[in-house]
Amino acid sequence: MLIEKLHSITNSWVSKLVLGLIAVAFVLSGITGYVFTNVDTSVAKVNGEEITQQAFHQRYESEFERLNQQLGSQFAAVAGSKGFVSNLRQSVLNSLVNQELLRQYANDLKLAVSDERIKQEIVTSELFQTDGKFDNNLYQRRLQLNGMNADMYAAYVGEALRLDQLQSGLAESAFSVPAQQDQLTELFFQTRKLRLAKFDLKDEIAQQQVTEEEIKAYYDANKSAFSVPELAKVQYIELTRADVEKNIQVTDVEIAQYYQDNKALYVSQGQQRISHIELATEQDAQEVYAALQDGANFAGLASARSLDKISAANGGDLSWLSAGGLPKAFEDAANALEVGKFSQPVKVDSHYHIILVTDRKSAEALPLSVVKTQIADQIRQNLVNNQYFSVEKQMAEKAFENPESLAKAAEVAGLEIKETDFFSANDMPMELNYPNVVSAIFHSDISQGGVNSEPMNVGDQHSIVVRVLKNTPEGVRSLEEAKADIETLLKRQKAESAVLAAVSEIAKNLTQNPKQELPKGVNFAKEESWVFAQNSDQTLANAVFAMPFKAGETTYQAAKSGNGEIVLIQLNAVEQGSLTEEQRKAFDLQVEQTREFELQNSLIQALRSQAKIEVNDKFYEYTEE
Repeated sequence: MLIEKLHSITNSWVSKLVLGLIAVAFVLSGITGYVFTNVDTSVAKVNGEEITQQAFHQRYESEFERLNQQLGSQFAAVAGSKGFVSNLRQSVLNSLVNQELLRQYANDLKLAVSDERIKQEIVTSELFQTDGKFDNNLYQRRLQLNGMNADMYAAYVGEALRLDQLQSGLAESAFSVPAQQDQLTELFFQTRKLRLAKFDLKDEIAQQQVTEEEIKAYYDANKSAFSVPELAKVQYIELTRADVEKNIQVTDVEIAQYYQDNKALYVSQGQQRISHIELATEQDAQEVYAALQDGANFAGLASARSLDKISAANGGDLSWLSAGGLPKAFEDAANALEVGKFSQPVKVDSHYHIILVTDRKSAEALPLSVVKTQIADQIRQNLVNNQYFSVEKQMAEKAFENPESLAKAAEVAGLEIKETDFFSANDMPMELNYPNVVSAIFHSDISQGGVNSEPMNVGDQHSIVVRVLKNTPEGVRSLEEAKADIETLLKRQKAESAVLAAVSEIAKNLTQNPKQELPKGVNFAKEESWVFAQNSDQTLANAVFAMPFKAGETTYQAAKSGNGEIVLIQLNAVEQGSLTEEQRKAFDLQVEQTREFELQNSLIQALRSQAKIEVNDKFYEYTEE
């Protein structure tokens, strides 16, 4: 039984996926007819069970929208790239097939869910709650919105809960031995003290011989390694804001004229100097207001009675204030006062204020000398904006009218034509590495050369026009083209094998007789402390942490590093790792999540290997057109 072959823990990821994809309603009374019938043509059959076109389109649209939200402004270029639609369709189909396989497996295990359990799931779902309670109107609206009936949703919920049972069963069948977890933790955070001696391969490589037969045999056995991606060599021109701005000059005459035409924009804002007394209740406010009418000193009352302790320390003074800096009711009352007069109590939010205007400054026109720099910047901004779009338009026209070259487009914009070497879509020059530019070069009408692109916007006032000079299709290098590389590779492989064998013999001798002198040419570097979890050279780390060790002894081993170097390892000491409780919890969680992923993948692959999966090719052909 498949479940007995899987040995790690998982959570209910499948049920969460199913429930997360559907937001519809379910009638609580009389759940009947759980079978979901659909007469649509299938997109695929899994062991004879249909995956409907409706399910496919719903999942496809959901994934399409998710990618749109995730990629934002870059989505259009990505969605227009070669292979996007077919890759997304395949991904959606795979997910639906996997879901159906799990559903069938749950059937094989005879997992079942009661009506009451389904009711409970719906009632407690946040999808259908208002203020923490089930909302009948809300679930009905969702039902109508999704075009489904109650029985259909009940079936979906039932399937999700059965898959939840499946995942729970997997979790219960798996086990984690504490001793094994402790051993893994100790190894993962263990510190090993060692020294490394590296061996140069240069002389050994020079001594190696490779025959024509060996070269051909390697080529025939590894042709896929010599595949070459589609390559392009291009010319391009790049228009930026800086290119336009450097030619913009703003004169004093223009500044003066702009000032005259826009004087209303350059006026100092009127201000009022205001004091206030803030009080908690209307009764308190009326008492203070009566005292003021009887001639009491405003500043004195503010200091003694105001709840605003900051302004109270200054006799209620709020200093100079501009329009919009206060609540509307407060500001309206202040605006209605003459200088030196105080208001009746004004309610603002929950408190009452008595307001006094002590001084007022009228709005005044700002002199040109004060705003000259500001105006110059504004004029320059306007000129740059207008000029940029004008130049970009002219550049587009010249690029279209003169498809044989970028010269005219570059000339009208005053730009330099730049040229690249050959590159692939995965190795773009930094200056051209934008999704829409990549798509234009490799997946558009300009890909084969002979025409210029239109200006492509790659940023704020930043556009690129590109022209493909030469395009080479993807393919496989010939034996003659690959010969030199293969010869170099085979010589290195032979040299690595020879040196590794020699160093292994040295390691064996040193381990057996630690007191013997190091052979000539063996030079150990200074001692290092390695922690498995923190080492970047995983290949060499695997060799280091697989070495046996006894306290008080030094052991040796030959190994190959991740970059192909041959090294002699001298292992001197081992210290067991230790973690705090929080670190241990975090590590255990990470291990558990890794096991969950492996379990999910193993289960799906096992089910796929035993399933009969038939894809409706006609549906695919029709929808690809």
